[in-house]
Amino acid sequence: MNLPSAPTAIDSAWLNDNMPDAFLSGRTVTAVGHDNIGEGTGIFGEIGRVTVTFDDGSTDSVIAKMACHEPANLAIAQALGIYERELNMFEHVMPRSGLTVPSAYVAERGEGGTFLIVMEDLSHSWDVGDQIIGATLSQAEAIVDALAAFHAQWWQHPDLDTFEWLPRPDAPQYVAAVPGIYAAGLEPLQQNWADRVAPGSVEIALALAPRFEELMHRTATGPETLIHTDTRLDNIFFARDGSDAVAFIDFQLALRGRGVADISYLVGTSVPHEIAAVHWEALLRRWHDAIVAAGIDYSWDDALQHYREATLYYLSGAMSLIGTFDAGNERGAAMVEAYATRILAHAVDTGAGEVL
Repeated sequence: MNLPSAPTAIDSAWLNDNMPDAFLSGRTVTAVGHDNIGEGTGIFGEIGRVTVTFDDGSTDSVIAKMACHEPANLAIAQALGIYERELNMFEHVMPRSGLTVPSAYVAERGEGGTFLIVMEDLSHSWDVGDQIIGATLSQAEAIVDALAAFHAQWWQHPDLDTFEWLPRPDAPQYVAAVPGIYAAGLEPLQQNWADRVAPGSVEIALALAPRFEELMHRTATGPETLIHTDTRLDNIFFARDGSDAVAFIDFQLALRGRGVADISYLVGTSVPHEIAAVHWEALLRRWHDAIVAAGIDYSWDDALQHYREATLYYLSGAMSLIGTFDAGNERGAAMVEAYATRILAHAVDTGAGEVL
């Protein structure tokens, strides 16, 4: 397939030649429009909405996702193999998963490690979250419930070992890249962020630095399930019908790892601090209760220990945003602010430094 260079390069001819009948339904695309919806939110991908007009006068829209163009972000994406991973998630996991995700109409690999996914536009009946605003408590509870069911489905599942494309948190490419990314953020943290983050958080970040690779190996010791790994609110949709249903996008960072990591990442980066500081343990217990109710033998003490370790691990996200990533624009900068200040505060609130 001839992949377009950007979402804006998708035209009516390309859609008519490449979209499946499940989308076209015997119609012909006569006009398209484009809207950049990834600006300030997409770190590793270019994301656009393509609005379509058909020959019968009806309209629809799809979401097009492809490789990013920022050199630093692209180099990391290719080193970690995240584009291939998302394609494999759509091919091998989503058809079998109970998690609600958009349908993929096109999922293709291109030259030079590029890719294209053209998927269902969930915005017709779902509202996307906003990481900068953050989740309400009821939204966080709904997400926790959906993730618990997903984690239980794949908990210690034998098929995980057949997914050679799905790494663990201490995969060689991660060990080669992430400690350096973490270290690169320490100086900016001390020089530019010390007066913007929670008291005590800089000390935790500095204490973790010489032990970060050790922590990576600790977080990979199981129990294993399939984890999303990027459960921030910009990747989560809420049903517009008033139900508690949630849907998920963006599986580029999926891993074989501890399910509790998804909960730590959600609460630590996408729940406002005033809510997370009070309710993080209740949200963790909600997840743990669901896992146990599904018949899984996993102690509360282990869940709490692993949650704190995951919180430390996700300080790497703050360090990467502070130290190496191009935020892109004002919204991107606001996202960096929300992410970094929340996860650093969460490390203090949860006593994560105690597990070092």
